[in-house]
Amino acid sequence: MTDKADYLKLVQPWRVREADVLIETPVFRVRSRDCESPTTAGKGGRFVYLETCDWVNVIPLTSDEDVVMIEQFRHGRAEITLELPGGMVDEGEVPLAAALRELLEETGYVGDDAEVIGTVAPNPAIQTNLCHTAIVRDVTLRGAQHLDGNEEIAVRLVPLTSIPDLIQTGVINHALVVSAFYHFVIGSHSQA
Repeated sequence: MTDKADYLKLVQPWRVREADVLIETPVFRVRSRDCESPTTAGKGGRFVYLETCDWVNVIPLTSDEDVVMIEQFRHGRAEITLELPGGMVDEGEVPLAAALRELLEETGYVGDDAEVIGTVAPNPAIQTNLCHTAIVRDVTLRGAQHLDGNEEIAVRLVPLTSIPDLIQTGVINHALVVSAFYHFVIGSHSQA
């Protein structure tokens, strides 16, 4: 397996100065900081970025190989999306616990056979956080959803075999959901 520190050697880290908070919201902080290139004199500037907590996505699989997915209205694109359950990792919470909590809250489903199968940086150009993908196998419906105040989520069972077509046709177009299924596929092939 390739080690990140051994692979990424061509560019040096920039010098980073203390950051200022520009805007603080319940979900993220908008910050700015001065950065300077260590190799090119005069190259640098003020960079704006979002500081937020880590996120999780959950691939919940039933014993019948259906994926428990959700439909919800996404305000950024002003459209309904088909995606995986997920959300924010609370302070002091580990990603796997957050995944199981979000699965129960958003869908009413539970499962014990769970593991984190991958982690990505959602947008390292402007965000500080990571998104962890967990898989939970043999999930079962335990009860009702426990949604946050502004959430409206419909639960849908989707055959696992339909996922590639749903991605290819753009029905599933959420980048972090596509990334989650990528981790699932490469994990499945590495175990075969």
